[in-house]
Amino acid sequence: MNALVSDAMMMEAAEAAGVPMAGAIAGPAALASPSYQALESRSIVSSGVFVKRMHPEMREGFDLVSSLELASRAGSAGAGPQVHWSDPDLVAVAMDALGDGWRTARQNDLQEPAVVASAMQAMKTLHACDAVSHRFDPFAIIDDLLGSCARDGIPLPDDIHWLRRIIAMAEPLGDRATLAPCRNDGSSSNLMIGPGGQVMLIDYDRAGMNDPLYDVGCLLAEMTDHERDMHDGFIAYAGRFDEAGFARARVWSHVDDLLHALWSRRMAHRSERKVVEWIKYGEWRLLRVRMALSNPSFEEKIRISGAAS
Repeated sequence: MNALVSDAMMMEAAEAAGVPMAGAIAGPAALASPSYQALESRSIVSSGVFVKRMHPEMREGFDLVSSLELASRAGSAGAGPQVHWSDPDLVAVAMDALGDGWRTARQNDLQEPAVVASAMQAMKTLHACDAVSHRFDPFAIIDDLLGSCARDGIPLPDDIHWLRRIIAMAEPLGDRATLAPCRNDGSSSNLMIGPGGQVMLIDYDRAGMNDPLYDVGCLLAEMTDHERDMHDGFIAYAGRFDEAGFARARVWSHVDDLLHALWSRRMAHRSERKVVEWIKYGEWRLLRVRMALSNPSFEEKIRISGAAS
């Protein structure tokens, strides 16, 4: 099997979706650092439709049925583009191509209060959708990544056992959360900004039931490194500032940092795309989680969030 979506595979998906390849424009190129953009899939735009198909080398660890289900539900609810067709066997989906006036968000766009407010509203709409079947468990993914790296002989950080032991303090949060359908992804590149600061969500690869504050925490971490500057973003989602909820969101963002640091490290060794800056992206996420877990405020967040009760 091809590791990457070939021209023939892309044509197969387009034809199944009823989208012509003649005149098709290639979607965004893969870019890991700094925005983790278009890494999972290859895409085209044709006749006002965006078609993407996931690369075979990226499929491990995703619940593909839930991903396509949530993309469709988000489109129907107005949180994302309308989905016209999907096929879990091909791991492909076709949706409205957001045209004139729409663009991919960049990290600096998350400094704009109107953009952040629209993004948080889109996530609230998503979280109100019907449940999907998959339960997203970041700790299980982290442990799977650790195990597969060890089996494949992929070097792990010297402090990985310490990082895993400290991040384990957050595990009770997953047992106590009220679950909602989540994207479990906070990359700015997975937001589209439209006229008037409107925002749509466009990536559901990690979809699954989870604490909705996982989504919130991931986006807050993408906005800024300064927690005081995250407060307004949290209020845009929750309606008011809640110390325990904010602490929970921040703890989840640290869990997600460790997950993506390990994911990128494994992909740096497995992927055929050696030009993709997997290591650069992963080391940035690793640095951020190290700084967070080394800070005395982490244990305070654990206590405030309720994970230690």
